[in-house]
Amino acid sequence: MEFGPGIWGPIVVTAVMILGAALAYLLLLASRRYIARKPSTEKLKTYGCGEEVNPGEVHVDSEHFYSAVRRAFKPFYKYVQPEHRGILSTYLLWVIVGLVIVLIAVMLSLR
Repeated sequence: MEFGPGIWGPIVVTAVMILGAALAYLLLLASRRYIARKPSTEKLKTYGCGEEVNPGEVHVDSEHFYSAVRRAFKPFYKYVQPEHRGILSTYLLWVIVGLVIVLIAVMLSLR
């Protein structure tokens, strides 16, 4: 087999990838010997700026999480909000519609 100038070749690259994956797996197996199976209670604590925090206090409310998006898209949000019912398939439909709009805008800007 002749691959042309240089060292590129699909067989060589595949062999190197398999060798790399095998080495990574061996490293993973070796590292498990030195790491505890279950984390200590100290590792499971939540810290904020060096202080212990109750996990319930750090819960981010989704209403505030998306408020920046709502402010940015306020003109369009009044059309989207009545259609939002919390159904995943509806949400995915809106994501796809938004993606199509963005792709059309990009294609028109490349002309």
